[in-house]
Amino acid sequence: MSQMSKRILGSYAAVALPAGAMAMPIAVYLPPLYGESLGLSLATVGLVFTLARFWDVITDPIMGVVIDKYGSRWGQYKHWIAVAIPILMLAVYMVFLPREESASAVYLAGWLLVLYVGYTILSIAHQSWGAQLASGYDERSRLYGWREIFVISGMGMVLAIPVAVEMLGEVALTTKVASMGLFCLILFPLTALPTLLFVPDKPSHNPATLDWREALSIVRANASLWRLLITDFTSNFATSATAALYIFFASYVFELPNHASTALLLYFFAGFLAMPMWMQLSYRVGKTRAIQIALGYGILMQSGLFLVADPGNIPMFWGYTFLYGIAYGAVPPILRSMMADVTDIDELQSGKKRAGMFFALLTTVNKLGSAVAVGVALTAADLVFGFVPGSNNPPSAIEGLLVIYCFVPVLGLALSYLPMLNYPLTKAKHAEIREALANSERK
Repeated sequence: MSQMSKRILGSYAAVALPAGAMAMPIAVYLPPLYGESLGLSLATVGLVFTLARFWDVITDPIMGVVIDKYGSRWGQYKHWIAVAIPILMLAVYMVFLPREESASAVYLAGWLLVLYVGYTILSIAHQSWGAQLASGYDERSRLYGWREIFVISGMGMVLAIPVAVEMLGEVALTTKVASMGLFCLILFPLTALPTLLFVPDKPSHNPATLDWREALSIVRANASLWRLLITDFTSNFATSATAALYIFFASYVFELPNHASTALLLYFFAGFLAMPMWMQLSYRVGKTRAIQIALGYGILMQSGLFLVADPGNIPMFWGYTFLYGIAYGAVPPILRSMMADVTDIDELQSGKKRAGMFFALLTTVNKLGSAVAVGVALTAADLVFGFVPGSNNPPSAIEGLLVIYCFVPVLGLALSYLPMLNYPLTKAKHAEIREALANSERK
């Protein structure tokens, strides 16, 4: 087990807290803010979010290679995080606190692009840095588990804001989103300081070169890599589909709009409580088996919801949300730990450290999964079932919303399970790779 101190673990994970706090309202609150409170159609909002995410197909791979190639005297990754923070702060202000007269589709698309560029730099540099800090099989699960705990903590903390606002009698979505945006603006610089000051970083002695043909050959030849990419795409598709429809689901299926934020807070609280359990499970049964258990649990919970959803039933709504949240924090950190292991295969074969490129691929497919999910879920609700927020929807539209909310994620979770069958990079195999790397460094 890792000897890395809790001080370093906490300092490394700190900046993930505002990143998580920012990501949650982007997925859950921004679509209804622009699609209901600010007057854009759901199909338009879904299209904007989808196109903005597809922009990451271009920026993520480029930034991954750039981060690998250009270190500084402070290290390989630290300065990139320092660059990302002010970009994110500007974009958060513009997206979360829009003036109603400015809130057009062009405005939303433009500032989402800026926000996603900043988030790309931060997430790729931060995750790649983790692969450098921790090298052991279980040690990486611990590091990325800490990171995920801070992500979930940020989501939970930011969710407490609309709950407090609702308790004060303010239900306007614009006020809730603006409050969450201000919270992120305060947290980004405060949490970046310990990450930048206390976490060790060192420049790579074998920086990557920009060779796209080589990069494509790596993707084609590395079976473990494409398995992780498929699982990350489909699992995030499932999570993002529920997130995009959650406010509508709470308001129109359970008919409990004033309980939406409180229930969502329970969801992330459950994820926070369960995260150490998933970490321990990955140590005991392996990372692959832990992911399979989490995916199976999610399928059971989400499909069962279709049978028990009951309008006005507060205990059922809160209970389902809490139980489903148990699986929330399982897959992302374990997948990132597994991706760090895959970078060792590449380093052994190429002699180069290219964690940035690998995590760029992972963040790209993750965002694509989110983009496709938002587009599919919102468009299907709008165009297939005729669901219109703020109107008197017929029972068929509400039933269609429930079907999408339950079974589109089930499809994503089921598809996530398949690439994990007979996953080749086991703990024993990784130990052999680390030993070979250690031997090559001594020569």
